Amino acid sequence: MDDIKIAKAIEKDLEMEEISEISEMINQEEGKAKEEPSNQDGKAIVISILVIVGIFALAFGGFQTYNGITAATILNVDDLHQENVNGDLNDDEGYLYNGFSFVLVDGLWWTEVSRENKLTKIPLHFGPRDVEQIKITGELGPEFNDKPIHIAIDPTINYDKYYTLALMEMNNNIVQGTKNEIITACNQEHEVCEDRPIVSCDNTQGKAVIELVVAEEAGIELRDTCMLVKGSEYDLVKAIDRLLLNWYGIMD
Repeated sequence: MDDIKIAKAIEKDLEMEEISEISEMINQEEGKAKEEPSNQDGKAIVISILVIVGIFALAFGGFQTYNGITAATILNVDDLHQENVNGDLNDDEGYLYNGFSFVLVDGLWWTEVSRENKLTKIPLHFGPRDVEQIKITGELGPEFNDKPIHIAIDPTINYDKYYTLALMEMNNNIVQGTKNEIITACNQEHEVCEDRPIVSCDNTQGKAVIELVVAEEAGIELRDTCMLVKGSEYDLVKAIDRLLLNWYGIMD
């Protein structure tokens, strides 16, 4: 079966439980040795990432599938928020930041934001205290908010668990904070990017773009209609969480 058929099969058959399992697998990879994949394996991984990101954007649009979240977990989070507001939690269990409550449950920092009279629950791997050192520079043009948002993926990454985790973290949360259509794209021409838009911060073609790039120094650059998110390993995930916290108005 060729790669395009594999991608379409994944897109058709990937169920909610499987996506949760993938997210859990990525988290469990920390500290484990892993052999470098072949070029063919890397190609299949990139296709899978594109498909998964697209599924999150188009089908789920919420946090329900994130890390196998259950109703019991949500109830526990709500209880902890109340304890946090009452000052009954230690700093490593919860804290208040700019008036927002953050509590740690199952390795994720949870907060909630009211948007259009609806309470949105947000799970992140890093809270605001963990990402204060990551800078945001530049400005977005107002037209960014009026366009479909293209999430531009680097198709040459092969296997990078942090890059994949950062993508899933962003996509699973950002769809809650915008009414814009989310479109998966690539930041350069590549054989796995057939039928995908090719956009980047250097070539937005007038589109709204969020581009993820592996780089030594973590940071976020805002360029007219593009958000460039940079970092490596967990610093890339931190940069994504910094962007999301800014997106929701929790951090400047």
